[in-house]
Amino acid sequence: MITITIPQEAIAIVSTSSKGDQSKWSICNKWVKQNARGYEDMAEVLAFLVLECSTLPSSAYVSYYPCQIELPNGVLTQGCYSLELRGTKQEVTLERLFEGNFSSTDQILNNATLSTEAKFRALMQNVQEYTGLNVSTEMARLFAFDALILNEDRHTNNILFLYDPIHKSWELAPIFDHGLSLLSDVKDYPIGKPLTILMRKVKAKPLNSSFSRQLALYTGEPFIRKDELIRKLEASSMELGRAKEVLYSQIRDPRFQHLFSEGSEKSG
Repeated sequence: MITITIPQEAIAIVSTSSKGDQSKWSICNKWVKQNARGYEDMAEVLAFLVLECSTLPSSAYVSYYPCQIELPNGVLTQGCYSLELRGTKQEVTLERLFEGNFSSTDQILNNATLSTEAKFRALMQNVQEYTGLNVSTEMARLFAFDALILNEDRHTNNILFLYDPIHKSWELAPIFDHGLSLLSDVKDYPIGKPLTILMRKVKAKPLNSSFSRQLALYTGEPFIRKDELIRKLEASSMELGRAKEVLYSQIRDPRFQHLFSEGSEKSG
């Protein structure tokens, strides 16, 4: 594991999640994030491992690696880092995309008369109208992935699009930010309590608080190679702690079997 030293002149960028603030820094083409509520670093690394064992190209997700962070005052702390991938493209969150078109996702997401599927269709229709992109399959797959890793922080500012000002074109950004997954928040999900109880407490975002409802949106092809994922989990030299236990529990859950490649169950 590498140690990344934060220079005295580096300015911490406070990243706000649904549970509070987390410090991160842009250092030498790396985004460095400090743990704030538990083992966010291991959650990011394991989520990356799942995606690495998927059929998605590597350009479709952000790679995360654990690191030790040396703060300007000399204090050592834990976290993770990823590489800068934007280049000259501009980041636009789903929320900003709507706001830029004189709207708000609240009008859809807070409409109690709409089903989860209807909210999803309405969001995707607006995205296509604003950007020209039809990303319904990709977004449904993202929500299925979030259900698998119990990501409780997929709010509308954690869904990102990239705009190319030179070619005036849009694309869906790589999947990123899974720190509040796999029960990483030990303040809300204390170590030592039964996983079955804690896992029932986790709420989904943004369409419904039920992961099962959002999972049902994905009806596409299996996209995770379970045998490869388990092999890499077992071969990992990292101390993955409870995050690994939670992931194994999810892998064994029958609700997620349609996400795994055909024939991979023999390795489960």
